[in-house]
Amino acid sequence: MDVLQGFLQQLITALAGTTGWIQSHLSAISTAIVTTFLVVFGDEFNGFVKKKIRNFNFFIRTAAFVMLCVFGYGLLATAGTSAIRSLLFCFGGRYLPLVVMGMLAERKRHL
Repeated sequence: MDVLQGFLQQLITALAGTTGWIQSHLSAISTAIVTTFLVVFGDEFNGFVKKKIRNFNFFIRTAAFVMLCVFGYGLLATAGTSAIRSLLFCFGGRYLPLVVMGMLAERKRHL
C-alpha cells in the first residue's frame, strides 16, 4: 500500500511540473486545437456554404469561396484561438477539450 501511495505521489509531482510548462505554451496548444477543429469540420462548413451559393453565377461562387477561405477561416482561427486559450487557462491543469477533440476526430475517422 505504501508503494502505491509513493508512486501516486511521484506521479502527481511529475504532472504538477508539466502544467507549468504547458501553460507557457498555451498559445501554441490553442492554435493547434482550433486548426484541428477546422480540418475536422471544414468539409461540413464548406458543404453548407456551397449549398447556400449553388444557384449563383460562377464568379460570385468563386469570390464567395475565396472570401470564406481568406476571411472566414482566418477569423475563426484568430477568434477561436483566443477563446480556446482563455478556456484552457480556466481549466488549469485539466485539458478536457483535448479529450473532446480527440473523440470528435475519432468519430470523423481522422485518427
